[in-house]
Amino acid sequence: MIYLYILTTIILVGLLYRAIIQIRKKQLNLESLQVNLDRTRNNLAEHEQQNDALHHQLNTCRIEIGNLKNKLEKLSQYQDVLDIEHYVAERKNQVESFVEATKTEAEFLLKKIEAEIESVRHYLEKLEKNSRLNLEAQAREQLGGFYNQAVEQENLAAISKALENKIHGYGIQYLYPAQTVLDQLIDGYDEIHAVQQLKEVRRKIKNAIAANTVGQCDYVEENRRLSAIALVTHVFNSKADLYLSQLTHDTIGEFIQALQDDFILINHSGTAFSHARINESFLKLRLEELRFAGLVLAFKAQQYAEQSELQEQMIEG
Repeated sequence: MIYLYILTTIILVGLLYRAIIQIRKKQLNLESLQVNLDRTRNNLAEHEQQNDALHHQLNTCRIEIGNLKNKLEKLSQYQDVLDIEHYVAERKNQVESFVEATKTEAEFLLKKIEAEIESVRHYLEKLEKNSRLNLEAQAREQLGGFYNQAVEQENLAAISKALENKIHGYGIQYLYPAQTVLDQLIDGYDEIHAVQQLKEVRRKIKNAIAANTVGQCDYVEENRRLSAIALVTHVFNSKADLYLSQLTHDTIGEFIQALQDDFILINHSGTAFSHARINESFLKLRLEELRFAGLVLAFKAQQYAEQSELQEQMIEG
């Protein structure tokens, strides 16, 4: 009987413990479910807030879209203006391309024309030289023994005039303005071309000196011939360099005539050294150097005067 009671008690205790364990598990599950429920409620509240914010943004966007549509309707009347601006921009690009192409073509044509001008100039110089030789030959044939006397008379007249200029100075007839020199040059030269031509002339002068084509002499002995040529070359170049150093835009005429007189007198003095003389071609180079240098100075003086006048106008204004 006692054993039965003990066994029953043990069974009841086991059942009670099992029931307590199950109740505890259910309580834990219930607590977990409650936590999940609270978390879900919080998430739901957050989603509702986000949803409200999105609805607010959506309404704002709808309002902005409406405003933009109204603005678009108002601006649609200016669509033609936008089309015109686009057309103008396209035409501007086309014009710029055309101008660039025209500029390139013009530069090519300019170089071609300059080359043709140079070729014509050489041809005219050659023609002038041949004509002069033909005239001299005809004069020799017609004058016979009097030809040398006539040439000597002409040289003496030129020497006399040069000496007179050196003694009495150069009058106002040689003080012609730079514009007269401009008329003697090729039309269309601007300052850039004048500078380029001046550089080209100086290059030719250096080449002539390096190639010993500045002058001539009739000495048979080579050393004496070269020494005589070097002497007249030094004297002539010293004169030309002196005039260049003293050149102004309004003294071009005086110095051009002075250099021509020096050419005559130096060549006349060179007769004592077996006709040591400066070639006329070198004289032309140095005269061209004077002309283009004076032209550049004239442009600079004109620019300075224009700038001064502009500054005065700005001060007065």
